Amino acid sequence: MIDFIPVSEYAHYFDVTVLCMVLTAVWQCHTGSVLKKETVSLNAMWGVLFTLILILYMGLRPVSVYFGDTVNYAKGFYTAANSCDPFSWQWEGEWLFHNLMQWFAKYSDIHTFFLLCATVYIGSLWLAMQRIFKEYYYIPFLVILSMFTFWSYGVNGIRNGMGASLFILAMTYVNRPPVMIGLCVLAAGIHKSIYLMVGAGTLTWFIKNSYWYLAGWGACVGVSYAVGGRIQAYLAATNLMGGDNRFSSYLTGDNMVGEIVQMSMTFRWDFLLYSAMGVAVGYYFIFRRNFKDEYYHWIYNTFLVTNAFWVLVIRAAYSNRFAQISWFIMPVVLIYPFMKERFWVNHEKMLGYALLTFYAFTFYFNIWK
Repeated sequence: MIDFIPVSEYAHYFDVTVLCMVLTAVWQCHTGSVLKKETVSLNAMWGVLFTLILILYMGLRPVSVYFGDTVNYAKGFYTAANSCDPFSWQWEGEWLFHNLMQWFAKYSDIHTFFLLCATVYIGSLWLAMQRIFKEYYYIPFLVILSMFTFWSYGVNGIRNGMGASLFILAMTYVNRPPVMIGLCVLAAGIHKSIYLMVGAGTLTWFIKNSYWYLAGWGACVGVSYAVGGRIQAYLAATNLMGGDNRFSSYLTGDNMVGEIVQMSMTFRWDFLLYSAMGVAVGYYFIFRRNFKDEYYHWIYNTFLVTNAFWVLVIRAAYSNRFAQISWFIMPVVLIYPFMKERFWVNHEKMLGYALLTFYAFTFYFNIWK
């Protein structure tokens, strides 16, 4: 366990480190060196080293209320460890996460378990970016690290973070369906929200017209603003998650405890503005710059579908947890065209401006505010 760093400063040190990395990347962009072979190789080596350091830093953190639901996961872990019942494999609900926790509770310790969680969360995203962008993966991976919710979903919404990371990795195996399906099954076994991501990915794979999804997203914004409360009440009454009442309680507000920012059951214009950044970037490159890349269209359409679902329940308690389902996909939507094609004479400088724009929301929420 890493116990020589004040727990109150733990997340802040990560935020400052990422800020320095973003500023360094922006400097590389404005000197025109960011896409040169020497810089790419150097960044790729640093990316591997930082990934390993971050896995250890996040995974070996102390068990503290400063890390949100870490203490609740630890409570469940210790309950299992102190139980007289032997470990037995179960297939119900979020079976994979449950079995992993139960096994580690019986045969290992809490810090090794959290280290595994961090490895799955961070390592899957690193591998996914490496598979999509090859040696140029560092800048896309940095965009992921600089999302304002990244740290939170490694120490607070742990299951959601692990499941979504595995799903992002699954999307990189589109040409190897057995691997892709297997990773989706594992991801859904960690967190049920992955079913929405899988459903959206399946829908957009067969129906590819981005205009329809963009129009649908805009329609959802209008409908949610007008009658969103009624939609939430209806969805809560349908009990979509079966025996799991967390979904219904978030929609009705019964689970309103803890973080005030996430609890505000109002129309979240701030979160909508953040999501609109991904919508606007995809629109610009697909419709204005005629960027014809089937894989990017699939990623963008999947983002639109998952984000549209959140828009419909935008007033829910812990609204960010529903938005995060799509926000996990958004970094790829934001950075993919920049890394796959040159659109401007001063392409590197435009990439630098984009990195600053993408990071602005994070800087405001995680450092400035």
